[in-house]
Amino acid sequence: MTTTNTNFLEQAVSKFQNLNVDDRLTVLALLYTEVSDEVPAITLNDTPNEGNANLVGEIQKLPQAEQLLALRQLLSQDEVGEKTISTQEYAAMDADSKLAFWYQLAQNLGTSIIGVPDDYIPSEQAAEVLDLLDTPNLEALVNFLKQVL
Repeated sequence: MTTTNTNFLEQAVSKFQNLNVDDRLTVLALLYTEVSDEVPAITLNDTPNEGNANLVGEIQKLPQAEQLLALRQLLSQDEVGEKTISTQEYAAMDADSKLAFWYQLAQNLGTSIIGVPDDYIPSEQAAEVLDLLDTPNLEALVNFLKQVL
């Protein structure tokens, strides 16, 4: 059973990493929206990180088009060009802090953070990743998120 779980995670991580940055953002947004009721207990066990809150606040202050650019920059290590925000603080975070950071962002999707439009249809590749992650096993989802963030 563990082998199947490992293969499922490896396959999901591999497919996710092959997505373009916009599809990765879509998958993260849809996953966090889907599991938002269960994630806080896991992600917020520690005191909220001030660095996370500052970075979320920095993104919230940007116009929506720049928010999207900033989120793209956080997920894309080889992004070149002018930075909308400093990505160094994010790069220095451990996996748990990144998980909490994206959770904090997800809590504001569609309000102070640009959200996924209601009529948006994920690409076929993004839908494949979402289908792989359609599991009631929250621990598997958390492991996936820690590997891809």
